[in-house]
Amino acid sequence: MNTIFYTLGKNGYLNITNRCMMACPYCIKNKWNNKFYGHDLKLEKEPSVDEIIKSIDDVKKYEEIIFCGYGDALTRLDALKETAKILKSKGAKIRINTAGLANRYYGKNILPELENLIDAISISLNGSAAQEHNLLNKPQFGEESFDEIIKFAKEAKKYIPIVVITAVELPSLDISKVAKIAKDAGIDFRARPYLDNDEK
Repeated sequence: MNTIFYTLGKNGYLNITNRCMMACPYCIKNKWNNKFYGHDLKLEKEPSVDEIIKSIDDVKKYEEIIFCGYGDALTRLDALKETAKILKSKGAKIRINTAGLANRYYGKNILPELENLIDAISISLNGSAAQEHNLLNKPQFGEESFDEIIKFAKEAKKYIPIVVITAVELPSLDISKVAKIAKDAGIDFRARPYLDNDEK
């Protein structure tokens, strides 16, 4: 099995699925052949909760444990919740990085299920309008995805203490427009660097 848990800086990261609700052409998993700074994140199979927990040495060593690999961890909601519950009992602070389409994916509001389990959620919004977002990210649910993500972010504020909308600094994207969308929704915004060099 390839890498489930990896570290970067002061944080630990959990790579529990390669499934995603987006097919972003710019995603580095394609350019970097599923590698990330020495880690092979292409999973031969999705790990069990037991395998996920055993992959982590000591949660207290890390500022955050982040569900973030080359897939969207919310496609494995039950496994994520069970893992988060165990990690919280060990004193971990937990963040999810997501495309923000889980409610559309499941056809229900899943955010109440994350209350008291997740400390922070980063929601990727790489586009300032539905058509642009659809073109840049190839989301599973087409142009309706744009409004779904913003709705998801607003709803997340009811259940998760820290909610942030992020955008990658893509050459073709005016992220100031995305920052304004976040501000108008009452949500914090963070720009993310565009990674385009060879994998290190």
